[in-house]
Amino acid sequence: MHLKKILAVIAVMLSSVVLAQGAETSAAAPKLKPGRKWVFAMTNFASNPSIDSLIELMQRAKKAGYNGMLVSDVKFDKFQLAAPTTLENLKRFRQVSRDEGMDFVAGVAPFGYADAMLSNDPNLAEGMAVRNAAFIVQGGQLVPFDETTKLINGDFEDWKDNTPTAWTPDEPGKISFRDDQVKHGGAASLRQEEVAAGDKAGRGRMIQKVTVLPWHYYHVSAWIKTENCTSKDWRIFAYDGTKPLNWQQPVPKPTQDWTQYHATFNSLDNTELGLYIGCWNGKKGKVWFDDVRIEPGGFVNVLRRDSLPLKITSTDGKTVYVEGKDFAAVVDPKLGHDPNPGYFTNWHDQPVVAVPAGSRLKEGDKVLASYHFTCTCGKPNNINMCMSEPKTYDIIEKQIQWMKQNAQPDAYMLSHDEIRMQGWDDSCVKTGKTSGQILGDCVRRCVEIVKRVEPGKPVMVWNDMFDPNHNAREKDENGQPFIMYMTRGGTWAGSWDGLSSDVGVATWLYNSEPSLKFFADRGEQQVLAGYYDSDPAKIVPWLQTASKFPGVTGVIYTTWVGDYSKIEAFIDHVKAFEAKAGK
Repeated sequence: MHLKKILAVIAVMLSSVVLAQGAETSAAAPKLKPGRKWVFAMTNFASNPSIDSLIELMQRAKKAGYNGMLVSDVKFDKFQLAAPTTLENLKRFRQVSRDEGMDFVAGVAPFGYADAMLSNDPNLAEGMAVRNAAFIVQGGQLVPFDETTKLINGDFEDWKDNTPTAWTPDEPGKISFRDDQVKHGGAASLRQEEVAAGDKAGRGRMIQKVTVLPWHYYHVSAWIKTENCTSKDWRIFAYDGTKPLNWQQPVPKPTQDWTQYHATFNSLDNTELGLYIGCWNGKKGKVWFDDVRIEPGGFVNVLRRDSLPLKITSTDGKTVYVEGKDFAAVVDPKLGHDPNPGYFTNWHDQPVVAVPAGSRLKEGDKVLASYHFTCTCGKPNNINMCMSEPKTYDIIEKQIQWMKQNAQPDAYMLSHDEIRMQGWDDSCVKTGKTSGQILGDCVRRCVEIVKRVEPGKPVMVWNDMFDPNHNAREKDENGQPFIMYMTRGGTWAGSWDGLSSDVGVATWLYNSEPSLKFFADRGEQQVLAGYYDSDPAKIVPWLQTASKFPGVTGVIYTTWVGDYSKIEAFIDHVKAFEAKAGK
């Protein structure tokens, strides 16, 4: 081929590559206007009274000196289920915000608290892998079966003085006691009382070492009764010596009758674990524990998607049984739907998996099942959506399109925050990337979706998952590797590489100069998410620190308990600081 023709072909090829890349990269998002003063509010657009109150709050905020509202609602995440009332209220609020000249910033793309978003497809939840868990054919069904993992003296019937056999309670005879009078079942229970007075660290716990099988799924339950108990930070979890293998917190009332609490966990690669039950912030009053159980988790919250295949074999692995022929479809109808779409419970009734007539499986046969399940981690609604699944981003794009069609927000806040579970399912492991890299890819894709669907709108994120001084740090305060709950690898380090300089950051790590410097050096705007149900005057020293850095463009009155009693005091402190600084 003639040299000129060759060069022409190369030029066309290069041009095609550039165009293809350009199709994936939209124009930069605009920066926020200086002097943003927003109020954060969680609301319910399906409720007329809630939106009446939201509009009243917005008008009150405008009068006090604010110029915007950052609004979050699970209805934004369950957009596909939106009722006419929701759409009408959203448009009503949007029109008033325009009339008042108030920014409307919409919270979207929730990762971490993705329960409502998963109403679009619960099987997109981040999962935990189960390898070769035993089941037995019993009564014409596949039933979980485990001969290895046993809890000793879970009913607290055997004792030596005030120490139950096989358990290690805190301070026996001082805060931990055998109780023959109050019990859920049997002859005795474990009572703990006046923990703060008896243990300087405020710990009121009981611990037992248990043998487990690697990569197995377990359910733990315990009955708890309280009387005038003010202790906090209750936990039920398994501990592998370096980290808890989940973080599900029961919340007993100060005084309550016997109530059963549940937790689930994956053993990962461990063969022995410590089972911990109790409180880490003990106060006054009494609490009783009884009838603790551990059992295989079975198919509760089983995930079914193409990238997470389920496989059931004979115990020797030579026979692979066929779903729909040897056993019925393995589906948990309560997955992400307990009791309504977008609600997850860690424990509920086992889904029935029948063995139909004509199956190669017979009564009493044992099989091995490999699959994935999901669970919450940290809080009841703290469940993550898999960042490595392409369909996840299809749903995010549909959400942004829905917001554009129904509200046209002035800016978008990506709700990537407090992500406590990530990276364990095969969808993520097969990428070969760290959790930080996967998160970086995720936020990059979400930002690109907003810029493509709603060009010309500012895009924000919360700081914590991208801040090397916050949840993305590599070391804890003791210089040890930082472990973020159930994050594979423990750390989110490097996630910040997914943030482009046109993405604004709402930082809520109070008065952290290293955090402010980190994002300022990267060229990202910052807004200080202040108040946090504390003294509104605390915003002043934070503003003083922030004044050292460029790009700090505003504040947010941030409450997580719906306390708006101090919005005037908060903004008055901000305005006084600005007047003194000559802004």
